[in-house]
Order: sequence, then structure tokens, then C-alpha cells
Amino acid sequence: MKITLLHPAIKNYSQTHRRGSGHLGLGYLAAYLMREGHEVRILDAKNEPVTDEILREHVTKFQPEIFGVTSMTHEIYTAAEACAVVKRSHPEIWTVVGGAHTSALPERTLQEFPSIDIVVDGEGEITMTEMLAAKAQGARPQDLGGVLGIAFRANGGMRKTGKRPWLEDLDALPFPAWELFPHGISWGVMSARGCPFGCKFCQRVLGRKMRLRSVDNVLAEMGALEERLGERDIWFRDETFGLNRHWLDEFLQKLNERNRCKGYVLAWGCNSRVNVADFEWYRRMKEAGCYRVSFGVESGDEAILKKICKEITPSMAVDAIAAAQRAGLRAAAFFILGHPGESWRTALKTMRLAAKCRADSIAVGVMVPYPGTEVWGMARHGQDGYKLLSEDWRVYDKYFGGALAVDGLSQRQLALLQSLTYAWYFLYNGKFRQLKRFARKFRRESWTMVKRLLRLRRERDGRRETAVGVREKTA
Repeated sequence: MKITLLHPAIKNYSQTHRRGSGHLGLGYLAAYLMREGHEVRILDAKNEPVTDEILREHVTKFQPEIFGVTSMTHEIYTAAEACAVVKRSHPEIWTVVGGAHTSALPERTLQEFPSIDIVVDGEGEITMTEMLAAKAQGARPQDLGGVLGIAFRANGGMRKTGKRPWLEDLDALPFPAWELFPHGISWGVMSARGCPFGCKFCQRVLGRKMRLRSVDNVLAEMGALEERLGERDIWFRDETFGLNRHWLDEFLQKLNERNRCKGYVLAWGCNSRVNVADFEWYRRMKEAGCYRVSFGVESGDEAILKKICKEITPSMAVDAIAAAQRAGLRAAAFFILGHPGESWRTALKTMRLAAKCRADSIAVGVMVPYPGTEVWGMARHGQDGYKLLSEDWRVYDKYFGGALAVDGLSQRQLALLQSLTYAWYFLYNGKFRQLKRFARKFRRESWTMVKRLLRLRRERDGRRETAVGVREKTA
């Protein structure tokens, strides 16, 4: 059967930092379906034009039986609009949406978006294969009760099937079908699925249990990337790479052997956690080709870090970044503003830590109450000072969104603190050239932040004028 998979992009929105990378989940799904004998096409709207007209032309020419879309929460409207385009021209095509948002809110997604026939909860490889087998036998979406991990409309309501167990043998999966993506994008490798930590702002889309691939399987994929695509710079997309030290020890030994046999060092980078930082391991990683490690620090306030179950302290973050840099690695740090109980005092601590940790680069987001997270539940119930401003999924973006406010910190103040944290990081560390490059590279995002601050100020002033008018009229 024929399947089209779409990686959507928000229209008329400045998100260049999200371009340039292929979608790993779609790569795996496409490869799995192709191995099962299906014909797959990928439309990557983040890296190539996919207008409504292009989409209509594609489905008319390719005639897929299923049109699948992956979607984060802030992309769900765009995903549903793409499904509507397909449905208007070819109503017989099943529209299926998966990803983080549908995994958190399967029935609600169907209620809100009639253009979507089926939503997927969890990993999609086996689910989509079973769905296609049922369609080949003449099934309708409402006949899919035996397929685990989905929700669909039936008998005037919504029906959700049982939870599909997580895939245990990840080595059995084929390598992602990167050849279906546009040329020139960056590729990623994931050595494990799942995250055992319990941060309250994270949905843990791939579960709490960490499922490891074998070292040989990961190295074989790295070799295939180099052979097929000429890729010698690989980013590991694990939540926490090398958490299992026995696995990491074997990986570094075998990668070093490969590098010696090839006569050059394969470059790679990864994400880690500050509470597992170790200079000796970083030194070994550097020798094996690692050039960068990224840390989720999140806050500069120790009480906040405890409240969000991060299991780290600010001093641990400083030490981890210093250890990585001492080993010759570049270190990046990620921060969030707007945690449960956040205040000006705690936010300013984060701003100071972002500068004083002396990471080579930082990224600063504003808390988003993503469905499926504990923060989402807190915000909906007004706990820990949270005020949920909107359930319009289009504003659920951690860099430019506006779904949440905290007691004592308005949406505008959080946006202002976000901008000030970036500015202070560059100025405190004397990174004037880097500031110029950052502003040039992310000029669209920077201008979006400025316009957002001006808009929020106008909205605040408008509310004040309205309140004054009401008081004067009442008086």
C-alpha cells in the first residue's frame, strides 16, 4: 500500500532554529513500513515548501491509502489543516496523526479536529503496520478495535483502544529512511528510547523505562550514515546519552577501534545530565570524537529544581559544564523560566546562573504546560501559582508561546526575562562577537521576541485603560 508521511511546519511563523534536521520518528516509521512492503513518501515541510497546492498535487499523483502526520502540541492545528486539504480532495484517504500531542490527548484531538480520522498514542511502527493490514482487508476506521494504541470515532462517540506495549528489541528496527528526506539536512541517531527521570515539565513520550540498542547496532547505523549519506558528524538524540556506563564503556572502546581502522575520527555530540557528569568519561568521549555535550539545567534556584524533580543543584550544573570544557568539549546549557512557584527572585537566579555557568551556548525557553505533563495538571487546577491563559494549542511554543502565567510574573514579564537572560549571558561573558552572530543568525526570532513584548505591553496598557474607564464610569 502507499503511505504519505508529513513533517509539518507552522505557517507564517519564524522558527528557523527548528529547520535543518530530519524527523527521526518519521524516518523510523517510513523504514519499518518499507520493510513490510509498503511504498512510502515523506513531505518535510520544515525543510522544503509544502503548500496546500503542492500537497493536493502530491496526493492526486501518488494516491496514498493513508496520509500520516506527526505533531507536537503547537503544530496540531497545522497537522489538522493538512488533513483537511487531503480530505477535501480525496475523502477516501485515511488521515492519521501521531506524536506527542495525540499521545497525551487522543480523544480530545478527534473532538477538536474532524479532519483527522485516527490518532496514534505511543510508538507507531507496529500500530501503523496493523492499521494498513486492516485497511487492505477492507476495514473502515471504526473497525480498528483490534489495533492497540489508537483512537477513532465510532457509534457517534470516541473509542480508544488499549495501550500498546513499548518495543523492547530496538535492534529489530531498520535504520531510519533518511533517503526520503530533502538533501542537506542533518541526521540523528538514538541509542535508546525512554527516560527514567521524572521532571514535571516533561511528557516522557517514549516512556519511563530506558530501552537500549546494542552498541554494535548503533555503530552499524553510524557506518551506514557515513556510507549512504557521507555523514561524519552525528548528533545523538537520546534524552540522556550514555546513562548506562557499561554500555558507554563498550561504545567508546569499539568506536575508538573503528576510528583507528578508518584512519580518522568520526565527530559526534550528545545530551547529558549534570548529575551524571564525570570528567574522566568526558575525556574518553573527547578522545572518541565527541565535540559537544548539552545539559538541561532549567533553573538557578535550588528549591525550584527540587520542586520540578530535576534531581540536580545549581552548583552541580556549574561543575558539570566546567568538567566537560576541561575535557575539551563544548558545553551547552538549556534553561526554562516559569517553573512552579517561580518569582522574580528565582527567575533572576536563573538569569545569573545562565551567565555564570560559562557554557559555550545557552537556550532559554518559557514554560509551556504541555498536555500529559504534571505542569499541565498544575496549570489547569491553578496550583503552585499557575494561571492557564489559553488552551489554544497554537501558543504552546516554548520560545514564542503564551499559554501560562505565574503569580507575580505576567506573560510579558516572562518574555522580558527570557530576552534579558540571553542579553546578560553574552554581556557578562564578553561574548560581543557571539552576540552579533547570534542576533544575525536568529534575527527573525529576535524580531519576533521584540514584537511579542510590544504586543504584550499594548495588551497590558489596553487592560489598564479599560479598568480605569470602568472605575470612572462606576464613580
